[in-house]
Amino acid sequence: RARGGGGDDFSGGVDHGMSNEQLEGVNDELNRQRMELAQMENLKEEERERAEKEIARKEAALAKEKKERDLLAQQLKAMEEKLVSGSADAEAAREKEEELMRAQIELEERKAEQQRMQQQLEEQDNIRQDQEEKYGSMQEEVQAKTKKLKKLWAKYEQVRGEVSDLQHEWQGGEEELLEG
Repeated sequence: RARGGGGDDFSGGVDHGMSNEQLEGVNDELNRQRMELAQMENLKEEERERAEKEIARKEAALAKEKKERDLLAQQLKAMEEKLVSGSADAEAAREKEEELMRAQIELEERKAEQQRMQQQLEEQDNIRQDQEEKYGSMQEEVQAKTKKLKKLWAKYEQVRGEVSDLQHEWQGGEEELLEG
């Protein structure tokens, strides 16, 4: 059976839209044709060579199609992995940014609460001291005010140290979040 001779011809080539099962079917049919051809001793040599060339051409087209499919499958898999990886990286970065924002808000709230409490303590202490102070002489007044000033200065230094500690803690947490 030569080209154009019957139902065994596959329209002169391999269809590039075939499924893997269809590709296997075409390959099986080509093998069947080759075996049939080998059994036909009465074919003229010229027809036999033409038929062998056609089968070889179809096999080459089939191999090329399979190679292209494998390459496309690899490219698709690589693209999917990049997409999944990119989505995961973006999500992780967004989560870290949100965590950093929450930590910053919490730090600011703590700082404001600490300032409010410190101010209330100072006001209460000032009121108490004003009520207790009744100076008998100028020297007693100077001593009392010096004592009060030292006490206020000590409170100031303490609050300043706490603020510094909070800033270091915040920076350490921020660096840890950015590194993590």
